Amino acid sequence: MAQSPRLPDLTPVHCLAAKEAKRLCRTLHLPDHEREDLRQDLLLDFLARLPAFDPSKADLPAFATVCFRHAGTRIARRVTAERAARHPRSLDDALPNTEGLTLGDTISEADGYAAWCGQSTDAIAALERRLDLERAASAIAPKDYPLCAALSEHTPHEFGEQKTMPRMRIYRRIREMRLRLLAAGIPSAA
Repeated sequence: MAQSPRLPDLTPVHCLAAKEAKRLCRTLHLPDHEREDLRQDLLLDFLARLPAFDPSKADLPAFATVCFRHAGTRIARRVTAERAARHPRSLDDALPNTEGLTLGDTISEADGYAAWCGQSTDAIAALERRLDLERAASAIAPKDYPLCAALSEHTPHEFGEQKTMPRMRIYRRIREMRLRLLAAGIPSAA
């Protein structure tokens, strides 16, 4: 029966990979949370090259160090190329051929960051919504605040199944809140 070749102890290799990943993070000014990913990339590259290891020419840590340095060089080139491909701009950057006009001055509120996130960008609508909420908060009794909070996450039926309050009382309090909101000038949406 043929014996499989004995694998060398890879503990020193893991330590070398961790040191090389730390060095790469430091020299490339990468955040610390990237270190583990770099270490794994280095070890993966090393494992791909392990069949080329010849113990008669060098010991395993020396081979690993050379592999890590070469992989680190490739990673550094990739990171540098990615950074060069970016075009960092500040909203405070002055635009050429304008009298102090900045990039931020040219972006309308409707085209801004909030619009990219799907948020409402109409300042008048936001103000009206805030005023409506303040008026609604003053019309709702403080004892109904927990019920409102629960109804923001559950339907009345689901909330009733939790057995925290009888279902009939939930519907009665909702009806009373609707009447108080209507008296405050806020019609029911449903």
